[in-house]
Amino acid sequence: MKIIFIGGRDIHQLGGIENYMYNLASFLKEKGHEPVVFCESDRNEVEYVNGFKVVHNKSIGGRYLCKILLGHKATIQALFKERDAKIYHYNGWGPTMAAWLAAVFGKTILYQSHGLEWKRTKYTSRQQLIMKFMEWLTLKLMKNITAVSQEQTDFFLTEYGKQCVSIPTAVNLPADAYESNILEKFNLEIEDYYLYLGRLVQDKNPDYLIKAFNKSGIEGKKLVIAGSNDADLQYVKYLHELGAQNPNVIFTGAVYGDDKEMLLSKCFAFCLPSTLEGLPITLLEAMSHKRICLASDIPANKEALGDNGVWVKYEDVDDLCDKLLHILKNHKDLEIQKESNYKRVVDNFTWGRVSDLYIKYMKNLTDA
Repeated sequence: MKIIFIGGRDIHQLGGIENYMYNLASFLKEKGHEPVVFCESDRNEVEYVNGFKVVHNKSIGGRYLCKILLGHKATIQALFKERDAKIYHYNGWGPTMAAWLAAVFGKTILYQSHGLEWKRTKYTSRQQLIMKFMEWLTLKLMKNITAVSQEQTDFFLTEYGKQCVSIPTAVNLPADAYESNILEKFNLEIEDYYLYLGRLVQDKNPDYLIKAFNKSGIEGKKLVIAGSNDADLQYVKYLHELGAQNPNVIFTGAVYGDDKEMLLSKCFAFCLPSTLEGLPITLLEAMSHKRICLASDIPANKEALGDNGVWVKYEDVDDLCDKLLHILKNHKDLEIQKESNYKRVVDNFTWGRVSDLYIKYMKNLTDA
């Protein structure tokens, strides 16, 4: 079965959607299918990754039209060059605006939601209204819909009366060892740091975390902020200004591969105080490394962690401060959560299991 994936940025710079496409495509290829991934990039190029084709398309159209235009470009390319493909899988509503082209040619089209974009605090009220309208329009037009979390599935049914299938995101289970000197590079020791890892964006609230760490007066521990965001350098600058008040706040920039895994595997606790998430991959990764996890008490984080977790109110410095201190004072009592977190990932959020769910759903679509 040949499946066209459209949407997401450069597959070598793994954000949420990119991570999903890369890992799902890898497992689909391993199981005898033929995925073709189209992604937004800084170049026009075709390459093969883990045995599947990746088509890079250079960004066009500016910030607001880019995903829509690239969705159309990728769809046209696929229709002419991948004629035997039956399924077109669109990620996010922007690229999905091109799904009508694939439908005209008799293709089976699928929309996958990775989060309720209009909830993001970085957008103005007007932008949020436009995005919610685009979400409504996409759901109105699309018949086959999946989402990476049950929260989104429930919302679509309640808000729009639209049936949707949950196919969660997942992670690869950790290796035994990593070739990385990142701890030495930033003068870190095993379990002497709290870790935030992810894009430096407002709705993930790394600023609140830094403020809380500064206010806590915690000694003997550091706070590592691992991530970047070239699209909002002003916010990144603001974070660095907050961190400059405390020499124990460490910025590593974006980390990938063994460097990322090393930071996750050796942290004292993982912190994700987000206002909004789809189903957070970094949280699942921290769970797979048997880490204690501090997370905001939003549905997506609870879906990942289940009954475990040190829960915090989002956008609340005082509560964050209290919970950072709580982990420090009660770390031994919280150790029991580590094995439970790992088991939850093994039982629910591995790519082997998720790819099986995906294949079953695709077969239902094509056999219908």
